[in-house]
Amino acid sequence: MLDLYRALKGKHPFGGIFQFTEPVAMITDPGMIRNVLVRDFRHFYDRGGYNNRQHDPLSNHMLNSGSERWSVLRHASSPIFSTGRLRAFLPELVQMIDRFRTYLDAKLTAEEEIVELKGMLDRHNTDIAMRFLLGREGNNLLAPEGGLHEAVMRGGFLLPSVWKLFLMTSYRAVARKLRLKVCSRELTETVERVAAEAINSKLHEHRPEASRRVDLIDQLLKAPGIDGKNSLTLSEIAAQVFLFVAAYETNAITTFYCLHELAQRPELQQRARACVCEALEKHGGITYEAIAQMSYLDQCINETFRKHPLAINLIRVVTEDYPVPGLTGIVLPKGLNIIVPVYAIHYDPQHYPQPERFDPDRFTPEACRQRTPYTFLPFGAGPKICVGYRQGKLQLRTMLAVLLSSYEFATCAKTTPGALTNAHTVIKPQGDLWLKVKKLNRVVAA
Repeated sequence: MLDLYRALKGKHPFGGIFQFTEPVAMITDPGMIRNVLVRDFRHFYDRGGYNNRQHDPLSNHMLNSGSERWSVLRHASSPIFSTGRLRAFLPELVQMIDRFRTYLDAKLTAEEEIVELKGMLDRHNTDIAMRFLLGREGNNLLAPEGGLHEAVMRGGFLLPSVWKLFLMTSYRAVARKLRLKVCSRELTETVERVAAEAINSKLHEHRPEASRRVDLIDQLLKAPGIDGKNSLTLSEIAAQVFLFVAAYETNAITTFYCLHELAQRPELQQRARACVCEALEKHGGITYEAIAQMSYLDQCINETFRKHPLAINLIRVVTEDYPVPGLTGIVLPKGLNIIVPVYAIHYDPQHYPQPERFDPDRFTPEACRQRTPYTFLPFGAGPKICVGYRQGKLQLRTMLAVLLSSYEFATCAKTTPGALTNAHTVIKPQGDLWLKVKKLNRVVAA
């Protein structure tokens, strides 16, 4: 994909490739990316994901829904990510991160400062997801076996064989008739059980409505189902729960990548720690205002997103014939798949000189003003930008603020050198991820 991007860039705003038997247009021009994602968004409404509502109900989530269904589900879920809700949740988030710190301290004592962080962060993020989205207490960090996290890791987003991927991509109707699935039956049963327990808890909650915290389940219980008349079914609610819980894994991945990069650059790690400690001292601990003032930490997070984007590509489908602006006679036909090559753009030396180098100063306010728009796309852009990106960034900032002010991170013999990613549709690390972690005397005031 990188080679094709480089061959096209500067010569054509887009070029054609085949994905199995399906023609695909790859966009290389930032102006055309703006058109696809923002200005002419309604010509590119759908993502074209495979779903099988009957035999793989968890695949029937928001990202795989058509335009009207997506609008309903997006409208239902958006309120839980409001600024007021995020402010209100911050004390609970800090409390949960403090529990993680206690757990990590015990691991450091037992394992002499060399720890596998990725698994711990994964389980911890599942607990945060259950608390924030469902109002439920999870215990995935302390008791991982048999929990929601284990089910998602074992049975979520199963990588299909080449022939199954071919059918899911090019012959979706055939794939549905063959009952091809993305999620295992065990995972479906686990997520539906968790969703049912959360629904039952909501229906039997006796607190006054004014004192209740509205979460994802509350919002989904008010949304109309597929028929537009009745409420969402348990399977429909479970599909949305699965999507959001699975998305929390990306926070764990980004947290580790950021720590891994800073472990290799001690001078940058110290600069980030100084930024965090200054804000904590000014505000007397972790507050919403303190998090907002950690500018260099935010630069580190953005550079992590740049170097390790969560998705290789953004996918859109042309929903009505689209005459390409500035190219007389060129029309993108309805049904054509569109690829915005996020990874290739983030590694374009024209936008990011020495792209393999981790450099948070790429994201100073001045550098951001000078950069070509739509060349930094960690969450997408436009109306279909990730609905939970603000909550995700708040969680990342808070987690990294606690960790950097409490520990020093370094590489060790077990640290994976070089590239850590398995480049598929979604970027995920391969294998265990180890770092040396040294406890500092400083303790964050929660």
